[in-house]
Amino acid sequence: MSKSKKAILFLFSALFTFSQTQAQVTGGKEQKLFDMYVMGEYEKCADRAMKMTENDNTKYDSEPYLYVAICMLKINDDPELSEYYPDALKDALKYGAKFTKRDDRLKEKEQEYIFDQNIDHINTLKEISIREGKGYFVQEDYRKAVYYYKLGQKIDPNDPVMQMMKGVGDLYSKNTREGQEEIDAAVAKFQEMAKSGSFEKNESTVIAFEDAFIYYGEYLLEKGDRTEAQKIAKLARELDPKNAKFERLQEKTGA
Repeated sequence: MSKSKKAILFLFSALFTFSQTQAQVTGGKEQKLFDMYVMGEYEKCADRAMKMTENDNTKYDSEPYLYVAICMLKINDDPELSEYYPDALKDALKYGAKFTKRDDRLKEKEQEYIFDQNIDHINTLKEISIREGKGYFVQEDYRKAVYYYKLGQKIDPNDPVMQMMKGVGDLYSKNTREGQEEIDAAVAKFQEMAKSGSFEKNESTVIAFEDAFIYYGEYLLEKGDRTEAQKIAKLARELDPKNAKFERLQEKTGA
């Protein structure tokens, strides 16, 4: 990794604190994991939770996966522990994505699920995926950026912000077909939100929300598709009328 890339990644990391990860898993039933986490025994908690994800009796439960994720965030945030866990942040995102997958299956089967009760953890994980992704995006390493955006999308598949940002990353990494499909699907959701007035900006994903529209608008302008760029800029302003970045994008497109 180049020195400039390291500097950028460090900057984004320094701007973000894991204050939201202080809380334990909500709505869970694994008392031993709860106790270990509350006592600050993050290595033990992560190890026990990982073993549960591999055990035939517990691997379909979603709770252990979330405990691994939040423990890895704590480990990553500890200068002494992180030295022994160089992939802690990446593992946190991976297990966050696995948590959502398992939890969604429980919901589909009308069994107890805990995604909604742990939205703060979900937002934290999404914000990390976005910041890690942008660290690579600004260095034009789009494939690595997509890797993190995709993890963020898996953590919350219903979030159009994550879907659109992942799609934009795909476009810039020359995966045009898949990228356009993701963007079109996300834009359709945003249009419905603009029409109903139901869109609410999430501070955890605001960077991706702005980047997705701005980078896509610029991509369309570079392709010579000014009409579509104007539509995207107009939609962005409808969703967030006071956003100065979107105002500049609209001016740039001539809308």
